Amino acid sequence: MASIIWTTVWWFLMVELVIVLILVIPVPRKVRNALARPVSRLRLGDRFSKIGLFVTIGLTFALIESISSIQALQERQKLEHELDHAGIGGGGTEHDRIFHDLDRQRKFRAERNMYLAAFSLTLQFVIMRLCQLMQESVESDEEIKRLTTAIASEGASTDDDDSKKKGGVEMTMLGKKKKSQDKKKD
Repeated sequence: MASIIWTTVWWFLMVELVIVLILVIPVPRKVRNALARPVSRLRLGDRFSKIGLFVTIGLTFALIESISSIQALQERQKLEHELDHAGIGGGGTEHDRIFHDLDRQRKFRAERNMYLAAFSLTLQFVIMRLCQLMQESVESDEEIKRLTTAIASEGASTDDDDSKKKGGVEMTMLGKKKKSQDKKKD
């Protein structure tokens, strides 16, 4: 049963590696945003966040289990080593060597499992952060486009107002000149 779980963790790690590779491939900003827009519109990040939370919790428990297995094996080896030095242990019998080899295998597997869980957990956080950065990039580009169109439309209306003001100013100036000319005539 444990091998099935750790095989699943290994496959999950491979899927995470592929996802990270896809997310970090250097592509132009417009292409990346074109790919990220549908993801942000569908709110896939929010939908997968609950699944990601359960996966993160599972990987955390797997990491804790691996670390506790390693510590238990190290304590056992330390105790056997102390007993051998005190002369209480069985010495170098075939039975002891077999158990020593089995302990080394268990320790190797526990360390391997710890690395698998730790790398999977790390990649989980990396993927979450990359998705957040892509979402922020899409939002900032949309904000830039919105502000650019607002400024352009405001600029167009300001140009119309300026021409009206200029016309009004010119009319006012002409009116003042006429009044001053009329006063001079009188």
